[in-house]
Amino acid sequence: MIKKIIFLLCIAFIINTNAQTTSEFSSVKTQTGDVKIPGNWQQLNTENDSGQTYLKNSEGVIIAIAQNPKKAYSFFKSNKSDFENVKLFYAWDSDYMKENKLKIDKIKENSKSEYIIWKYNDGKLDNVFLFGSAKDNFLNLLVYTNIWDEAKKVMFLESLYELNK
Repeated sequence: MIKKIIFLLCIAFIINTNAQTTSEFSSVKTQTGDVKIPGNWQQLNTENDSGQTYLKNSEGVIIAIAQNPKKAYSFFKSNKSDFENVKLFYAWDSDYMKENKLKIDKIKENSKSEYIIWKYNDGKLDNVFLFGSAKDNFLNLLVYTNIWDEAKKVMFLESLYELNK
């Protein structure tokens, strides 16, 4: 009887440990590899043209992640630094938003870590992006929610970026 109880406790411990480790991070497969995301996120859909995969957590926060080869973009310049190419990525996408009469705003840039955080409003909510460099790829990270304030969105994007850089 005691052996049976010890066995059941060991099984319960193993199940609980596995549940805890899988709940700490989610993963999304991109065109160039996996991106690790802190927390539990349910995949919603992937846009074929941009490679963006949309996910949602239990709070209702929506994020999108794309990781694409730098050389796949028309604005990419192989003779420029990674951060200069991130700036070109930002200019390319934000110019498109401006052409479509959307208000954009650069929130933060970090030349050492090679990223820019910016936003545009789609008429409902701010779309807060981080465009960054990860080896031969661009990381395009988005938070879309009114549940988190801008500071929390920025903090989340920075930690997500650092985890996957």
